[in-house]
Amino acid sequence: MSNRINDAAHALLHRRTEQQPALLDAATAPQDLVEAYAVHTALLALLTDSGAGAQIGWKVGFTNDAAQARHGATEPVFAGLLAGHSYVTEAELAGTRGAGLGVEAELAVRLGQAISGPLTRQEAAAAIDGVAIAFELVEQRCDVDAAGLPTLVADGTQQYGTILGAWSSEYDPLTLDQTDVKLQIDGFTDGFMTATTVLGHPLNAITWLSEATARYGVQLQPGDIILTGAIIPAKQLESGQMAELASDGLGDIRVWVD
Repeated sequence: MSNRINDAAHALLHRRTEQQPALLDAATAPQDLVEAYAVHTALLALLTDSGAGAQIGWKVGFTNDAAQARHGATEPVFAGLLAGHSYVTEAELAGTRGAGLGVEAELAVRLGQAISGPLTRQEAAAAIDGVAIAFELVEQRCDVDAAGLPTLVADGTQQYGTILGAWSSEYDPLTLDQTDVKLQIDGFTDGFMTATTVLGHPLNAITWLSEATARYGVQLQPGDIILTGAIIPAKQLESGQMAELASDGLGDIRVWVD
């Protein structure tokens, strides 16, 4: 690992610990996505060592054209998930950085075998041994325009945590595009959409991730949890609000923000 990569990872850890914006000076900031993912990998190890929990999987972000255009990306992005802010079915959480928390309605899959490099949608489905409904929890750690795409990726694209529903081994991954999810905030519906919003089919997020992680020297292992991307765009929860996500066949999950 080069000194620049190590310095950038330590700088991002310090800024996160001190709840400062995830901004790096020009001499330290990653210059491209190759450096960005190297910094992110190093940051994940530092976060684990500092008590944020072991890595449990990956998220896929920017899974629609609008999100990619907004951030100057030409493809999706990925970031690591840590156990320290991973919850099952429900959670009551404090807001972060003097604000609330963002929630994204997603589907999660769990890998039953390692995957790497190009693969078909059918091969991706065969590698999955569980499907669950999920919230990705996100926090605004920086002004994304000020940070720029490489630093945003290095810091984990606002990833904060996860809330996972019960795993289903009976749910056919090939039908994930037909999955409807309903998001309610404080009892009022704030989104009802089908998972085709995720690259046309959530399995396309898995095939992309398999190829992209191999390209950047990251391995996908059995047991890895993968958040496939936002079905409903992120909603900000302020103190006192509750969000619930439900889908037929996959149950429901909820989160309260203190």
